Amino acid sequence: MLYHKEHLKTLDEQSIGEAYILLSKIGSKFFSYADKWAIFEPVFATVPDHWHRVASDLDESALDYQQILKTPRMIVDNKEGTIARANPGEETPLPSGNTQ
Repeated sequence: MLYHKEHLKTLDEQSIGEAYILLSKIGSKFFSYADKWAIFEPVFATVPDHWHRVASDLDESALDYQQILKTPRMIVDNKEGTIARANPGEETPLPSGNTQ
């Protein structure tokens, strides 16, 4: 969660960058068991006018796996140390980080 002193409709790029860096650090530790995990864009967010990102592993057995495939995301590869962008329709389904 990115905390700000007041509600804003837009955030500066530095704040967003810092939030991504923090989320990446936390996610790499929290999802260390997975080969890959992702930070998702807010296309399915239910609260309008909020900067909102969700991080999750890429578990094929998750109830929301089909929604995962429909959501633009930044994929972090814990083994290779790389970050890649995935957009709906541009990739094949991702194998779970638990089974690679």
